[in-house]
Amino acid sequence: MHMKRYFSCGLLLLILLVIALLAGRYGTNLQDMLAALCFHGDAGTQAIVWNIRIPRILLVLAGGGALAVSGLIYQTIFKNPLASGDVIGASSGCSLGAALAIVLFHDEPWITMLLAFGCGLLLVIFTMLLATKVHGNRILNLVIAGIILQAVATSFLMLLKLAADPYQELASIEYWLMGGFGDATWTQALLCIGVSAICMISLYLLRWQIQMLSFGEETTTLGVREKQIRWIALLLSTCMIATVVSVAGIVSWVGLLIPHAVRLLYHQPLSKALGKTFFGGACFLLVCDTLARAVLAIELPISILTSLFGAFFLIIVFVKGRFSL
Repeated sequence: MHMKRYFSCGLLLLILLVIALLAGRYGTNLQDMLAALCFHGDAGTQAIVWNIRIPRILLVLAGGGALAVSGLIYQTIFKNPLASGDVIGASSGCSLGAALAIVLFHDEPWITMLLAFGCGLLLVIFTMLLATKVHGNRILNLVIAGIILQAVATSFLMLLKLAADPYQELASIEYWLMGGFGDATWTQALLCIGVSAICMISLYLLRWQIQMLSFGEETTTLGVREKQIRWIALLLSTCMIATVVSVAGIVSWVGLLIPHAVRLLYHQPLSKALGKTFFGGACFLLVCDTLARAVLAIELPISILTSLFGAFFLIIVFVKGRFSL
């Protein structure tokens, strides 16, 4: 049974990879694509396959999986089926950092990426520190602190938009906020793969303790260091979100949609759903990215498609009354 499932998943991924390699503005056939993969045939096709499409596909796969797993962790810790990267300010912080880089440093790619990552991680740390200063429900404190700092980040983002050059910088900020993998490089792909791998391994080793956090007050009696595990899990998830957002912009709905889909299909707890969630997020984002560059003559921002698919899926789930953690 397991071998059949693994074979089906592998076949699905292979089909999606082939379609993703063939799709795009510069179309190619299967024979030329296979030749290019073996470093034969037309030099232009080789350059497109190895320098543009393969790093982009790897970045999309790692990014989709990372966002989906981060959403699963957030939903488990906050015991909220609507939790995602926005809850404690990760996405807002990244957006502020990217806008700051675009306005002050004229959209230098590495500076944009570093500032987006740094601001996203920093805002989450501030959120967690602010939440510890208030007595009461720890989860509720985190959510409220996240809302407060998210509002602050959004205010500064609007201020930067106001100060930006309306003909170039403002357009760059808006386009970045819509998300996209059009500028993917090998460096970005390997960075995202590395961060995702480290965080995924760490979360897998902590999967039982993270799952116990959903038990509430019983967690402490079961011998789980609730506060430490929550901090570690949130920081690992935020690192993955910040890495993806720093190289691709805002990619919405993946962290919200995929954990729900996996939960509805398999009815498994977090300890058994991590791998399936990563695979589901990777495949979903690969489908969306392939459509984004194949549907029209111009490339669509990725969040347009992820939002459409995500909203359609949740409408079905909501109407059927199966919207639960």
